[in-house]
Amino acid sequence: MTASQGEQIFAHLRATGAKDILELGTAHGVSACYMACAVQQGGRVTTVDHVEATKSRAPQPATVIERLGFTHLIQRVLIDDSSYNWWLKRQIEENSDEQGNCKPMYDFCYLDGAHNFTIDGLAVVLVEKLLRPGGWLLLDDLRWTYEHGSAGPNQGARDLLLSKSEIQEAHMQAVFNIVVRTHPSFTLTRIENDEWGWAKKDPGAERRIEFVLTTTSLRTRTIGMARRFRSKIRPALSP
Repeated sequence: MTASQGEQIFAHLRATGAKDILELGTAHGVSACYMACAVQQGGRVTTVDHVEATKSRAPQPATVIERLGFTHLIQRVLIDDSSYNWWLKRQIEENSDEQGNCKPMYDFCYLDGAHNFTIDGLAVVLVEKLLRPGGWLLLDDLRWTYEHGSAGPNQGARDLLLSKSEIQEAHMQAVFNIVVRTHPSFTLTRIENDEWGWAKKDPGAERRIEFVLTTTSLRTRTIGMARRFRSKIRPALSP
């Protein structure tokens, strides 16, 4: 997560009064720390990642979180399942009654994990059940493709036995268009800079979509604490 993105999420969480945060995909823990900084007055961040993915991180997310002083605010969940969807399944089971009514737990979810249509398409459906009315879902990397992945061409495509179209097309954009925008609970959706896909859970509201370009004027709303916190990020990421 870039500094400007971190400041923007910080401002969003403060403006909406979000307290209980879910993150799918921890990486180095920077995004979790920005969100923890925003909700440190009575909030908590739960961040989920695969134990094998975490092993290769340098620095480790635990190190970054500890250096920035947010260990008490961030609950790290390490899974050994095929994806975080199995963990989401258990969360729904544990918070549902005999009639299948799920008690929502989160005000905001940041989805920056598998970047795969099969995994994240289902993740969105499961997350919606755990998201409180008025809560927001944010999808990162709408334009990411296996063909031009950050770790090299066709990243992971061979192991997943993907077709040519699956390699070439942007999976998160497809998740946003096919799953998020058509979901009856996500009535306000927003595409920002062709990279972020926002969705507000507001069942029954008039359906609409917005397109936003981030500007300097938008960033001026960011609370000063986020900018002071920003200066601590780079030292925390050093070896």
